[in-house]
Amino acid sequence: MDENLPSAHDPESEPSDAVVSDAESLLDAYLANAFALPADVAAVYDDGSEEFDEDADGDEGGNFLTSTPADGAARERGTGASSDAEPLGEVPLQPMNLRALTSTEAEIYWRVLDDWVTWLRHEYGLGVTHIPPLWHRHAALRWELSALHTAWLASYHPEASALAPAAWHRELAESLRRLHDWVGQSGTTLTQDRPTGVTLWPGEPGFGAAETWQNAAEPTSITDRAADFEAWLADDIAARRAVEARVRASLPTLGGRPLSGRGRS
Repeated sequence: MDENLPSAHDPESEPSDAVVSDAESLLDAYLANAFALPADVAAVYDDGSEEFDEDADGDEGGNFLTSTPADGAARERGTGASSDAEPLGEVPLQPMNLRALTSTEAEIYWRVLDDWVTWLRHEYGLGVTHIPPLWHRHAALRWELSALHTAWLASYHPEASALAPAAWHRELAESLRRLHDWVGQSGTTLTQDRPTGVTLWPGEPGFGAAETWQNAAEPTSITDRAADFEAWLADDIAARRAVEARVRASLPTLGGRPLSGRGRS
């Protein structure tokens, strides 16, 4: 999603106004054919034609990975993946539009990306000024690390050029400079976090208030990074499911027009 969905780090907290606002924009994207609909929605248009075929390339239920978390439940996780950890799935080798992930896809993809980011920071000794504990709560960091992950997958693909790994390391150097800038801008540290400040423009709701010019949110202490990730993930999935539910409810008013679009790039 475009900006931090959860505004608090309490797993029991209710969805914030930011979640609702982002869900509205996601609903617009759904209706503008930017999303692939889950299988139960796609089935509404299943009249035997190939005009809307979500499973044409082997995907079922909008699941673009090869496996899903057991029973759809959040698994207990430490600070990194163990060598005997349950496989999370295989991410497709293509650009990932984070706004276009379905709830099922997001539940798997965020875990895959989180494990890879943990590997990356350990393998290259990256400090908190490049990858902070709560990177998942900051949109710029999510997009940058997702792009870096996709490039890494492409560079180490069996059919990639022998020069591809070296090219990826050049991209890594550039990415680290951007990550350093965005971490500094976000206000997140090793032990404290707060939402990335966004300057409001004239005409936008809230313009002229104190928070227009400075981030009014007080920093929140980070006590358990793994638990915070699970709480954020639950909020992200809930917001996407809410959008999907609203799309299903809107189907009768759409005049039977197929809502296609893979939304992956």
